[in-house]
Formats: sequence, structure tokens, C-alpha cells
Amino acid sequence: MPDITGLTDYVSAQVAAVLFIVMVVMIVRAFISQRWGQFFSSFIFAVICYVIVANPGEFESMATAIWKQVKSGGLS
Repeated sequence: MPDITGLTDYVSAQVAAVLFIVMVVMIVRAFISQRWGQFFSSFIFAVICYVIVANPGEFESMATAIWKQVKSGGLS
């Protein structure tokens, strides 16, 4: 199996860049239409998505740990 570490890093960076552009467009549209609830919810959602895409390893390990806890009897 070939080592695709460089490719996954490149794709992750490209996805993060596209997500950042979408985030800016959503924020500008909400700001222009003065829908402040939409503005803040779009901003918070975009920041969360950007952080997840920019740091996939940490969130993968956290999701795996949570899933193991759920399978073993739930969170307590």
C-alpha cells in the first residue's frame, strides 16, 4: 500500500480552504441581509467545521473514544 500521507495533508488543506471561502460567503450574505441570528449561527458552524477539517487527527481519536464508550455501555 503506498504512503499517501502527503496527499491526505494536501486534500485536507484544500477542503479547509474551500470551507473557509464558503464560510466567508455565508457570513457576508447574512450580514448584508441583517439577519443576525443567521449571521452568528453561520459563523459558529463554519468555525467548528474549519477546526474539525484543519485538525482531523484529534477529532478522529476523540470520535473513536466516544464510540468505544457508547459501545461499552454508554457515557457516564
